[in-house]
Amino acid sequence: MRIATIDIGTNSTRLLIADVEGGRVEQILKVGKVTKLGKGVRETKRLSEESIGRTVKVLKEFKEIIESYGAEKVIAVTTEAARLAENSEEFLRKVRELGIEITVLSDREEAELVYWANVSAFQPKGRAMTVDLGGGSTEIVYGTSDRIEYLNSLKFGVVFLTEKFLRSDPPGKEELSALEEFVRGELLKVRSQVEPPFEVYAVGGTITSVVAMEEEMEVYRPEIVHGYRVSRGVIEKWYEKLTQLTVNERKAVKGLEENRADVIIPGLAFFKVFCEVFDRDYLTVSELGLLYGLALKEAKS
Repeated sequence: MRIATIDIGTNSTRLLIADVEGGRVEQILKVGKVTKLGKGVRETKRLSEESIGRTVKVLKEFKEIIESYGAEKVIAVTTEAARLAENSEEFLRKVRELGIEITVLSDREEAELVYWANVSAFQPKGRAMTVDLGGGSTEIVYGTSDRIEYLNSLKFGVVFLTEKFLRSDPPGKEELSALEEFVRGELLKVRSQVEPPFEVYAVGGTITSVVAMEEEMEVYRPEIVHGYRVSRGVIEKWYEKLTQLTVNERKAVKGLEENRADVIIPGLAFFKVFCEVFDRDYLTVSELGLLYGLALKEAKS
């Protein structure tokens, strides 16, 4: 059966067209756009009209794509921004008016789907951890191929970190220090709950952008990105480089999506600190986020 899965996140909205059967997922098309649905939501507790408008416009485009590919079923979900917003029902109503049924996932559901998608694909021999850095939240899950032993949804992502810590352009040293210290404090709490050794699968637009920049991709190539081992040194190199640039200068960096230029620094800071706290020499980059997790669940149902 051909299905479409849609993930409406705090920072970006993504679509996957896939054929699913007998527990297998064959990806046909994957597209994403930065829509910033959750911009300012932590401060205002509301989704802005502009954010809703941007996201609904992209969903209209996605609906045309879905129809052109002949998908028989659409599974649409939204996450942290909608969980936080007092007016999320207004957004959900507008999505349903497009003919798209939508569900607000719990943070636990989101985290579990991503974990099982990656464990199923990579089949680690020992323990594993998935780290899904999003726009509004960060899901960290740790366990084995058949059991989750630890799960935590940290209530920050790249949008929240940008809004909370970064005021200057480029950011000042004090801002970066405060950002890193905050992330370190949160990750140390996680570190005390897990035991090495374990493989780490990193998910989300920040870490895939690191690969795209490192490989100077004019056109994004998921087949290269997926499974790529990003070293701690490469993460530190790009953090050092991009923190010296203004947002406009970052937009010109080959491999970095223009609409991600304003939130890439907190993402790099997160993974830099993550490698320090967990003493990691490298992270395995994964293309298998929530979209794939939803498709896999459908394939196994």
